Amino acid sequence: MRFHGYELITDWKNSQCGQTASATRGGKKYFLKKYQTPVAPINNGTLDAKTFKHNEKLFNDFVDTRKRVNAAIRTIAGSGGNIIIPCDEFIEGNQYVEAAEFVNGAIDDDETEGVLASLSVDVKKLLMQTAAGALFSVHSKGIIHSDLKLKNVLLVRNTTGNYVAKLIDFDSSYFVDEKPDEIVGTIDYYSPELGEYADSEDEREEIAKKITDKSDIFSLGLIFHFYLAGALPEPVNLTDKLKKRQEKGKVIYCWIALNSGCELKLSPLIKSPKYSSLIRDMLQKDPTLRPSASEVLKRLREAEPVIEEPWPEHSIILDRDKLDAADIAGLRKITADGEKAYELIYCDGTKKSATKDTLGEMGLLKITAPKDFCTPWAEHCLKFDIDKIKSRGFISCEQKIVSGIKGYQFYRSDSNSMFFKPETLLAMKYANKTEAPAAEEAAPAMEEIKTPDAAPAPEPTFAEPWEAHGIAFDEDVIRAKGFVRSEKTSIGSVNGYNFFSADGTCRFIRAEMAVIQKLARKV
Repeated sequence: MRFHGYELITDWKNSQCGQTASATRGGKKYFLKKYQTPVAPINNGTLDAKTFKHNEKLFNDFVDTRKRVNAAIRTIAGSGGNIIIPCDEFIEGNQYVEAAEFVNGAIDDDETEGVLASLSVDVKKLLMQTAAGALFSVHSKGIIHSDLKLKNVLLVRNTTGNYVAKLIDFDSSYFVDEKPDEIVGTIDYYSPELGEYADSEDEREEIAKKITDKSDIFSLGLIFHFYLAGALPEPVNLTDKLKKRQEKGKVIYCWIALNSGCELKLSPLIKSPKYSSLIRDMLQKDPTLRPSASEVLKRLREAEPVIEEPWPEHSIILDRDKLDAADIAGLRKITADGEKAYELIYCDGTKKSATKDTLGEMGLLKITAPKDFCTPWAEHCLKFDIDKIKSRGFISCEQKIVSGIKGYQFYRSDSNSMFFKPETLLAMKYANKTEAPAAEEAAPAMEEIKTPDAAPAPEPTFAEPWEAHGIAFDEDVIRAKGFVRSEKTSIGSVNGYNFFSADGTCRFIRAEMAVIQKLARKV
């Protein structure tokens, strides 16, 4: 079905703003949004002249604001960036319609919470930075978003597999010095001043003066709290009136709590003092005490304790979950008395030195990979290019036989490993061919290698998950990613899965990574 030059590929469906649909034009996919209100009045004799002119002005002012806001933001938002703004707007019938490029990799609203729960704090930091950076750009144009909430900071998995945040839905946006007659938002994410405005019947014009871009900062603070804790802050020290309201099953919104003289308690899951301090400042009742978007971005970018990768020669892998459980916010490599060691930085700011062995004794290690790169199988006549292999993130390897094929298991510091056949190593230039050794020289080397009898290659199958993982594999996705079979396996104390490609390469993937990569889902 054609619609103003677009080919609809879905039916129109109802949404908060009106109706939405997906469409294509010129080989590209677009997201269409048709606004339900206001609409251009139709002069069919049912409206008196005064009402007609009033409704006509209301519609024209709305369209004018939308177009000017879009035009202003387009000067800072390019295709594929972290601000998604309509690229086309038009009038169809008596309704205003906007079209934006379709965002590939966007996470569905009903999946967002689950994906966020699976991400590390480092990834969430990147999400917070991109969201704050996008909001700073919008504020720099004198525009208030006015409807920041979890679903309007779109979570997107890009082509590299990383997650980024994209600011969307500028339906309620307006210029700071051109406040509309009716200021709206989403009640869960209201700032205290927007809540006061919505609650009032008189003096709304005076209250509206309190609403600035700092209202967006409050909403963004709630989003950051959700990123890190999986929920909004908890209102505490409730008044008797709010306690009664709570007993009746009514929600006590954060802005209601603050406007009633109560407090907000941040979740203990937010262990970093840096993040808790920032969010606390963003959630101040007084908007003048909240940081600006540029200040939020600056504080997010400030140096903070990070978990550095271990010394490569130690061939150890850190267990990030156990570091979190031990309230360790950072770990950095140091040299003490000429020995390579580590400094642990705890959430309360205290520091402690540790050796490789100490980390093991503290139970902070996940897997101990082979210490170095093995000698290639003699019959393969290979010489590894160690510098190139290390540049690809591998820290060690060992000889291994998989399905009767002699190859090599390469280990990364993030606990993943991959199996390579010799021809794959040559194709990827991880190794070079050497001359075959003389028979009398080759024999001793072969005697040292204890090679089990080759087992017949199994039929291509996908292993059942470990019961404790509580996941189910999606074989269609697994095959789409080029894997032809899988098997359960353990590396060290970690149970995971070897996924085999058609060329014989093998990749070890942990359960949580399988879920993130959509190879499996939680059940």
